[in-house]
This record gives sequence, structure tokens and C-alpha cells, in this order.
Amino acid sequence: KELTIQNNLSKRYQESTEALMKYNYGIYNGLTSNHNQVEYSLFDQVHVHDVHKGKNGYLHRYTPGYFQNKGFDNYTLNLYLDLLKRFADSLKLSGKKVVWAIAPDKSIVYKETLPPEIAFSEPINRYYEELKNGLRSMNFSYIDFNELAIKEKEKYPFPVCNKGGIHWTQAYSARCYDSLCKYINTLAGTEIEYNLRYYMTGTVWGPDYDIENAANLLVPLERDDSCYLAELSALKTAKNKKILLVGDSFCHAWMWNKFFDKNFSTESEFWYYNRDAFLLDNTVIPRNPDNKSIRDYISKFDVFVITYSAANANMLDYGFLKDVFGE
Repeated sequence: KELTIQNNLSKRYQESTEALMKYNYGIYNGLTSNHNQVEYSLFDQVHVHDVHKGKNGYLHRYTPGYFQNKGFDNYTLNLYLDLLKRFADSLKLSGKKVVWAIAPDKSIVYKETLPPEIAFSEPINRYYEELKNGLRSMNFSYIDFNELAIKEKEKYPFPVCNKGGIHWTQAYSARCYDSLCKYINTLAGTEIEYNLRYYMTGTVWGPDYDIENAANLLVPLERDDSCYLAELSALKTAKNKKILLVGDSFCHAWMWNKFFDKNFSTESEFWYYNRDAFLLDNTVIPRNPDNKSIRDYISKFDVFVITYSAANANMLDYGFLKDVFGE
């Protein structure tokens, strides 16, 4: 702020100057890292919202009420399952398909590393269990990557989730993309084929350590098993199929590495939390630019994939089906 009598009396000049000194001089960042490291190492405190230090150096993110065994009321879940049935039935008439994919929750897959003071009962996340049971009872197509990850977390040389990350690793997201594509082949009659290669890089993929990066620690967490990436080379594609991916931040690993872009139509879209829209090459586009009804707009897509993590199960699909049916 400019030094004027008004700014000086209102403290705006002092506050803006303090902010400038605080964030633009190197010593501040170093002192912050030192401070955060001391609090992490000695007092198990992490200065990131809803992030907690667990056992064996694992960081976990959860809200204060996450382990209170809350679940859906009958009306909310039954209404959603009814909408999903109507949606699936309408797609079936035109030969189109919808599949739910539940991304893994670190607190479920690595529950043995939760902070020792956390008291939880089984199931850890009732919303997730009730959603999964509802999908199963109605014979809807879904993939639960939590079940897969629990079975496989010692199978690969890379982890499902890194110690300092909240999402699946880039390599494990590719493994799940492989599973999803095979499922779509069976469900929709596509013949997608590709080479999937995992390789050592010597460095980590930055987003794999998102919450550790946010914690601004001085000493990195252990990451000996984290220097893996996946590479996908298309052999046979489904470029004639338009896919609509609706999901949360777990989809970023698929999108930022352009896995879908290699296999599906360039007219496909990703709706982030059912709001922000992107092409498969990550180009930002308007969502429903002609202001049609959502139901009319999405009629151009052939395959619908709804992907949210178990931690977001209480929000279902963030209003996607309500938008479709105008409810």
C-alpha cells in the first residue's frame, strides 16, 4: 500500500508491509520450515487443515467427524439409487453405459497407520459401505478400488498412496485405469488395448506428495518406494466413443497424464466435481455452453464414468443426476 495518512492511520500500510516482508524474503520460508519440522517431529502437529500425523510417518487427511460412524438417511440414498436406475435404464435403450468407480481412501486402505489416538469402528466409513451395498443391491455396474487396493498394496514396487500424499500415486492410478478400461471393454464392447509400463525415475511425481508439500517440512518423508511412474502407449483405441467423466481430484492423475485422451474421442469431457469442465487434453471449456438442459447436453456421450473417492461418498455424485433430471 502507498504510504498516506489514511493508510497509516488505518494500519493498511503496516499490514501490507508486514505481508511483503513475510512472504518475499528467503529467511521467512526457512524459519517456517524449521518451525513446522519441530512441531511435526516433537509434537506430532501438521499445519495443514484436517491433516494429521499417523503411524510410521504416514499423513492422513480427515475431518473431525469422519470416524463418528455416520451414514445416509434412507431417503437420501434411496432417492439417489432411484435416479441412478432411471438414468441407467434410459441409457440402456440407446446402448449407452454408466459405471461407478470408487477411488481408494487412504484411511481405509492404510487404516493400520491412522494416529494411535483415533478410535474407530468397522466400517470406518459408513457412507462408502452403504453406497457400495446400494449399488450392489440394485445390480449397478461399479468398481471398488478400495477392495482392490487392500488386496494389492504389497503387490507392486510402488504404494497405493504415498506417506505424504492424500491421493493414489500416479503409478497406482494407472493400474486402476487399466482395470477400468478392461471393465469398459466388457461393459460397452470396446476393444481398447495399450502397453502399460512402470519404470523407476529417481524422482517423485510432485502431486504424489501433495499434503507433505503443503506441510512445508524441512526434512522430506521417506519415499524410497515412490520413484515410479507409469507410461501408457495406445495400441487400439475407442476414438469413436465419447466419454463423460464426472469426478473429484482423484481423476487428476488420469487427466494430467492424459490416459483417457489416448483412448477416447476428443469430444469427451471431464466434469470436475460436476462443475468445472475440461476436454481430455485438459483444455478448460464451458460446461453446457448452449445452456441446454443437462439431460439434452449429455445425450452426445456414449459412456459415463462417475468416480469419487470413498472419503467423498457422503456427497454421492455432487448433484450430477439431480442436474440430469432437473431436481
